[in-house]
Amino acid sequence: MVSILSMGVLSGCGGSSESDTNKAGAVEVTMLGTIKGEIGKEFEEAVEIYNDSQDNYELVIMPLDGNAFERMTALYASGNTPTIMAMGQEAKEFQDKLLDLSAQPLLEQAQEGSYDLVTVENGKVLGFPITVEAFGLLVNNKVVEDIIPGFEPSQINSIEQLEEVFIKLEEAGKGAVHISPLDWSLGAHLTNKFFAPQSENSEEAVALIESLKAGEVKLIENDIFNGWLDTFDMLMEYNSAKNSPLSPTYEDGAIALGMNEVGVWFQGNWTLPMLQEVDPEINLGIMPYPISNDPSQYGNSQISVGVPMYLSIDNENATPEQQAGAIDFINWLFTSEVGQEYYVEKMKFIPAYKNVSATPQDSLSRSILEYMNNGKTLEWINMYYPGDAGAAMGATMQKYLDGIITREEVATEIEEYWAGK
Repeated sequence: MVSILSMGVLSGCGGSSESDTNKAGAVEVTMLGTIKGEIGKEFEEAVEIYNDSQDNYELVIMPLDGNAFERMTALYASGNTPTIMAMGQEAKEFQDKLLDLSAQPLLEQAQEGSYDLVTVENGKVLGFPITVEAFGLLVNNKVVEDIIPGFEPSQINSIEQLEEVFIKLEEAGKGAVHISPLDWSLGAHLTNKFFAPQSENSEEAVALIESLKAGEVKLIENDIFNGWLDTFDMLMEYNSAKNSPLSPTYEDGAIALGMNEVGVWFQGNWTLPMLQEVDPEINLGIMPYPISNDPSQYGNSQISVGVPMYLSIDNENATPEQQAGAIDFINWLFTSEVGQEYYVEKMKFIPAYKNVSATPQDSLSRSILEYMNNGKTLEWINMYYPGDAGAAMGATMQKYLDGIITREEVATEIEEYWAGK
């Protein structure tokens, strides 16, 4: 637990550390952060092994503190650009500055559709997919099953059923649910839960964004938006920190779930390394975030699954030698035996590549794979958001969580954000 508290993680998509270049004549290749702060230690270990495995390149990690999009923007403005960057939806905003990876053999091993989001005009590919991730209501199976014998997370597919779980947890003296008041969690992940269920056709779900930009939608009249907030209202009522809802840190959620203090946490599988630091034997599952009391409604039985980030390579300031070094490291991570061991077994990533022989053994990854195998998934519509959307809509949801604004004002603020795009 001490290592979690000392991580200093500021977002779900950052990391910070710095290596020392110690090989004479080696080409220095820089990388911004460690993909995610939650795996900082494991990623740094992998980098050290890679650096020791060859003499041509030295990978050096540049610290990342705070918002990755803002940091990359500032680094490009200063001309001090890292060679490798972990990017999400912002990759398209930097597309003119990134190396085209379409001819790289590694992409032939990528899961089908895994890099569609970063494929732009003329087939240019902006990044290598890193992993498959999922988010929803994480469940400490031990806590819940001790109170509800035979409990199966995937069978919770209505607001009423979810509330019954929360009631039984509180009656047994446990906290029902922990809400992390983080802008990226509330603004990017939580909001996906009303965009994605708009239609099983992702193009129609994305069309809601375009309608918001055009000022053609009143969210307060949208049934799915209201169902989404109905569920969030219920989560707020049973929130273990409802007396001070903006106080919890990111690490507090991992400690609460990992120490068996609460049964449920709205987060994703990227938190697994943190949770296993608290309890190496933790047994986890994941529930959908229901938006109505109709179990058959699309969105009530699905969890959000997608590729959250890509490894992109600078093409504005990096030399050809640095670009070659970046590709060498990325290939090592996803294709070598040692790289794959760290990728799957230590960083706890669900592979985005068909050639990866290692398979996740933890209970949470197995739960996610079961949803995937059964076709019970929602697309990450938040990957179509602009780079500042998570922070902007997250600020709105923080105010709602704190009781400062009303449902109608949530709708208005989200509409106003998109109208400016």
